[in-house]
Amino acid sequence: MDRSVGRIRKTGRKKYLIVSVAGAVFLWSACISWAAEDRSVYATIGPLDVLGSGQHHLDLGFGLANINRPHRLRGAGKIELRVGKKFAFVGPAFGLFINNEGFSYGYAGIYADLAYGRFILTPLIAAGVCHKGDSIDLGGPFEFRESLEIAYRLDERWLVGVSLAHMSNGNVYKNNPGQNDLLLTITAGF
Repeated sequence: MDRSVGRIRKTGRKKYLIVSVAGAVFLWSACISWAAEDRSVYATIGPLDVLGSGQHHLDLGFGLANINRPHRLRGAGKIELRVGKKFAFVGPAFGLFINNEGFSYGYAGIYADLAYGRFILTPLIAAGVCHKGDSIDLGGPFEFRESLEIAYRLDERWLVGVSLAHMSNGNVYKNNPGQNDLLLTITAGF
């Protein structure tokens, strides 16, 4: 590889990372200014409580990407902001997912929280744009992400859990290999 091409790629990755982090900080600060109400139960379905508005949550996850391809396992991480102010029981979420091959994916979507005692089940659907880096080609820059997280509430502010996610382009592009990720999570409410 030509050295100048390598420098351009590294510079592009740094700029993309800086813009992504700046965007996440901006969204986080904007959400702090929105006053979240105390956690409330929107509805009860059998033993499950569907939660309405509550605290904002900052979710950090670390684990493995490409678990559907054992020969291509990669280290991965995410940072996700879930806004506590919800419409009925659905709230907005924003996140950044990365792996150790330079893959990055910024997304926005919606989520809900279902509680069973101290356990919280959080399904999320999102759409976003990715930068491939040296990772596998998911078909194009526009991708969808669906995740399901189950967490244990340590107290009113902290949760620990595990998240399973699927990312694909939904056949928007000709190539659609998809990717599954498994992450351990820690979540802080504020």
